[in-house]
Formats: sequence, C-alpha cells, structure tokens
Amino acid sequence: MKVYVRKNLSTSLLTYIRNALVILLKENGIAYMLTIKTKRNNYMATSYRIRIVTGSMKDAGTDAHVYLTAEGTNGTWTWNNLNDPNDKDDFEKGDVNTITVSANYDLGDIKRITIGHDNKNGHAGWFVSSVQITNLATSKMWTFLTNRWLAKDEADRKLYASFTPSSVTQVTDYRITIFTGEAADGAGTDARVYLKAFGSNGSFSLTNINDPDDSDDFEAGDVNRVTYTCGCDIGDISRITIGHDNSGKGAAWFVDGVKIQNLRTGKVWCFPVYRWLSKDKDDKQIERTVSVGKDMPHYDYLGQYPKDRENGWSEEMNGVCHDDSNWYFTQNGNIWKFPVSHDLNRSCSSEDPSRSIYKHHYGYHLGDIDCYNGYLFVPVTDNGKPYIVAFATSDIHKPLAVNEMKLPNGSYFSDIGWLAINPNNGLLFTSNGYIQSDKPMYVYSIDLAAIRAGRGDFLKIYAQVNLIDEEGDEYVKRECMQGGCFDNNNNLHLCNGYYKNEHSNRKGGITVFEIPTLTYNPNKVVYAKVRARSNQSHAFRFQFNTYGEEPEGITYWDLDNGRAPNIRGQLHAIMLDNAGRGDDDLYFKHYRKI
Repeated sequence: MKVYVRKNLSTSLLTYIRNALVILLKENGIAYMLTIKTKRNNYMATSYRIRIVTGSMKDAGTDAHVYLTAEGTNGTWTWNNLNDPNDKDDFEKGDVNTITVSANYDLGDIKRITIGHDNKNGHAGWFVSSVQITNLATSKMWTFLTNRWLAKDEADRKLYASFTPSSVTQVTDYRITIFTGEAADGAGTDARVYLKAFGSNGSFSLTNINDPDDSDDFEAGDVNRVTYTCGCDIGDISRITIGHDNSGKGAAWFVDGVKIQNLRTGKVWCFPVYRWLSKDKDDKQIERTVSVGKDMPHYDYLGQYPKDRENGWSEEMNGVCHDDSNWYFTQNGNIWKFPVSHDLNRSCSSEDPSRSIYKHHYGYHLGDIDCYNGYLFVPVTDNGKPYIVAFATSDIHKPLAVNEMKLPNGSYFSDIGWLAINPNNGLLFTSNGYIQSDKPMYVYSIDLAAIRAGRGDFLKIYAQVNLIDEEGDEYVKRECMQGGCFDNNNNLHLCNGYYKNEHSNRKGGITVFEIPTLTYNPNKVVYAKVRARSNQSHAFRFQFNTYGEEPEGITYWDLDNGRAPNIRGQLHAIMLDNAGRGDDDLYFKHYRKI
C-alpha cells in the first residue's frame, strides 16, 4: 500500500501520519506493507520575476507577443503574451522590462528556457540581450545570456531560441547617459564615440556608441542614452575613458559629462568633463580619462501644469518658492501662500484660511522670492531705493524687517527682480536687472537675529560672483533677470528673458551655474561656470517664442513623491503670456533631474 502526502510536510508530521495509519489498519485486520511518499501539490502556486533586456541597436525592439517556457527539475511551464505593467510600450530598444508571473507549482531548478514571439503587429524582429528568472519564494535566480536576434530576417531567421543558464551569476545592465555641451558653435560631433568604464571588479567597453532614439546623436545640447548588458557587475566605477575617432565632418566635440547607472542596484556614478575633445581646440586631445566626480545639473522636460491658465492669481506673476509644506508666489504686489496639496489649476482670487490659503497685498513690484530657515525674503522695487523685506513664513501678513540694497561702492541697486538663497550656507544671491562683466551678482550673509529685532541691516555684503562660459574664457551676459534658485549641490539656476528684448529672446530661459566655494571678501569677484543651458537643448527647454511670453520665477523642490497634484520633478519655472486682455496666462514648467 502506498500513501502520497504533500511534499513540504515535516518529518514529525509524517511519522505521526504513518503511526496513525498502522493503528487503523491493524484495528481493521488488514494486512499491509506501508510506504509513505511525498507528492507535489499541484495547487501550490509559485511566483517568479522575469527580467528581460532588449538590445540597444537599431530596430532591436518588437511589437509582437512574447512568450517564455521554463523547464525545471519538477516540471515545465509556459507564460504567453508577457506584459510589463509599468511600461506602455515594452520590449522596445534599450528596454529593461520586469514582469511578475506565477506557475501552479514550484518548477524546481530551472535547467533551460525557450523564448520567442509570434511575429505579429509589424516591427516584430527582436534582439534579446539577457533574461533573468527569480523564484520569489526562495530568491534563487537563474541568468541566461541570450544576445541574439529572434527575427525572420536576421541571424538564423528563427523566432525562438533555447538557452541554458549562464555560468555568470549576475548579469548587470548599465544605463549610460552622455551629455553634449553647448559651449560654442560646433559643440556636437559626427565622429564615432567610444567609452570604457573601470570598476573595482572589472571593466567594460563600448565602441561606436549609438543612441537608438536619436537619429543624429551627440549634437549640441543632446542628452543621449544607451543600455549595455555586461556579463558581470564591474563593481564601484572609479574612472572612464571617453573619446572619438575624429572621423566625419565636424569631429570636434564638447562633452559636458557622462553618467552611468547600474540598473540592478540603482547606484549612479557621475563623470564631469566640460572639455573639448578636438584636434584643434583646448589641449588638442580627442580622448580623456575622467575620475568619478560630483553630480551634474541636467534635466528632462516633463511638461506644464497649470498650462495656459487664468486662475485668478496669475496677473503680473513674478516669483515662486517653497518651504517644506507650502508654495509661495508673488503676483502684482501680492504674496500668496498655498499648501502643497492645493491644486494650482483651481481658480482662487482671495484668501481662504479654511483651506490654508493666505494672501497679503504688500504693493510695489515684487520679484522672485526665496525661503530660508522659517523666513520669506522678497525683493521689492518701488519708485525709490530697491530693498529686500523679510516675513516669517508662519505669518506673511506682517513684514519683519526691511534692508535697502547698497552696492559695495555705496550706491544703490537700480532695480532688484530676483534673489536666491543657497540652502547649504544661507548666502543670498541677487543682482541688478542685467548681469555682465562690470555688473556681477552680489552675495550677502543673512543675520537672522537682526530680522527678529526688526533691524534694517540684516544683509551684509559677502562676495561678488560673475558668470563665464563652460570654457572659462568669456563672460556670459544675462539681460532681463527674472528668477533664481539653488539645488542642494551649490548649482545656481538663473531664469531670464523678456519678449521685447532681442538679446534675452536669444539667450533667455534657464542657465545653470556651478558656484565655487566662497569665502568672505566683499571686493573680490569669483567666477562661476555654465553647467547646463535650456534655450537650445531638446531635453531641457524653456520656450517663450510667441509675442507676450516671458520667463519669471523659478524654484527647486523634489515633488516626485506625489504631494503636489499633477506636478512632478525637481525644477519648476514660471512662464507668463502677457498677450490679450484679462489675467496673464500661466504656464508652470516642470523638469526632472537626470
């Protein structure tokens, strides 16, 4: 007599079952030879995570229906029409798709997979770089280095292929992002680009790099990305070598930098370059080895919200900033305070304390503002001397102190349209309406005790900063200054432009400058270099092309956590459309840090 029980029962329970059966059989006078065997429970579902990497070469993606069969020591299972729920168009070139599936039982040790597609929906040919399968119950993982075409017109023209697990225990995919600068005309290259990365556990090389989503990559302002599947994790990346073969017309190349992300661990390494790779520029080198360095301030444009909206508080809007929980705006002499949970697309024309919406009419022209340590700082230009007024963020109805803005030579500002405070050191930056070689930015230290005492000397000149280009040899002129803000890495983002000003129409938008470490020296000018520009790059754009449109305030606030309705990203900039009657039309632009 044989009795089958579930495979995962304990030894003690099996012994109990055997003894009970013996007693039962004896009591009924049944002769027996009892054998107890475990049998798989066909109804114990097991979950698996399948991770599929599509190659980055041209036409590598597929629109066909993908299937995968896994053969294990306990049985075989097929999953049809695989679909990544987090990707609207999965299995496209460069994609890394992760899919959770289940089988009716544990397949055991997976010895082979077969992966393929049904060749439907056009663009069916597919290059599969790798497949990983993980048993979510046991965390055991099997890796399959595929690296082949599944296509009617490529390789062996088969739509499926079988693979056994690789001896490599950890295939690693790297996302490589290359930033081409805009230092001058001809910053882009038509040459063949290569890169080698050196890690603590190995290295990898890429030759003739090609962004599958860009038909003319490495042009001025381009942000180009490729995904590379490596047979191992090369560990902590300490340096890269990047260069080109100097071929083609216009081979000279200005590289802002390279960012590499390990897609398995999420770790990121940045390699700032900001140099020419050229036979006739800079030091005439076309290859550079660069050590890992600080983060680079580059962005992707996400969109606008609100967009083309007259919401009752957009007329003559000038500035924006935030504290931990609230937006602050300046508008036509008014200061507004909205909780971050407020939908900025909703109309609102008056204060509403029941919704934690506050409004204070201060008067005069109020510029772009900033918050620091519980205080709101507002630049004011009236018919007399420009000044900065401080409020407590807890009560915007009562000004606490006013500081007239004097230059180091004792004269006054002609106007003051913006300010920005570095959160790392509390230094306040501002300028006249124009920044040029003889009119730098002025930097002030803030005396919070003087604000609390209501004194008019809470700002003390600390340093002067002027702007130069990426190469460090030309001043960067900025007319019609509208706004400024800092990120957490000492990068100053300036917003400028005015639709009636020819220079700012060509040079307007957002420019990012890396501010060096400053020491107290009121009469010394320190230079800050350009690190990113918005007016040309397709990935980081600030367009104000129609008559009446102009940039205004800007702020840096990480809102990818969903706290602000319909707003994501880290950098947020106002554009107004002044054309037509009624309120100005508000366009609030949002950008995500790359």
